[in-house]
Amino acid sequence: MFSDLNKKKITYGIIILFIMSALLIHLMNVPIFSLNIHGELSESFKTVDELKQKADIIVEADVVKANSIKYNNVVFTLSDVVIKKTYKGHLQNNEYIKILETGGVYNNIEHTFEGQKTLKRQEKAILFLKKYVGPVTKDQAYTVLGVYQGKFNLDSSGNIVSKNLEYTTQLDLITNKNELNLE
Repeated sequence: MFSDLNKKKITYGIIILFIMSALLIHLMNVPIFSLNIHGELSESFKTVDELKQKADIIVEADVVKANSIKYNNVVFTLSDVVIKKTYKGHLQNNEYIKILETGGVYNNIEHTFEGQKTLKRQEKAILFLKKYVGPVTKDQAYTVLGVYQGKFNLDSSGNIVSKNLEYTTQLDLITNKNELNLE
């Protein structure tokens, strides 16, 4: 049916396809598996009002890019976001800021804290932020209040997506950005 030459061509083709696929997965930093870390939050929020009071700024933003780094054996993601609307603070529409989060995809492993993923390119979110002070980045950056509690990812209709349903605080029951009462 197949000659030895055809069998070799097919075998080499499969090997080349496998190598190219592995290289592409590595270069694009596609997560092969996840590593979830559990822990206690140093500061926890139960209501939107608590987030509003503590936030330095509250914005609706689009993620332009997100890069993960490792610092002291902990993975962080530094995202560039463009402000679409400011609810608190003095940032202007179309201004760019950096967001530093714990976790991210590093060496094809997705690191999450309590199952919460970091911001990804082309996502939209409402963010309750405080100014970052620390050694992980020298750039001026902000962190999400309550690690993930002050982050509300949005779909194109303004519905909140990707909330962790393991918890039952008021924050986790919010399904639409209008329920945040930011206006």
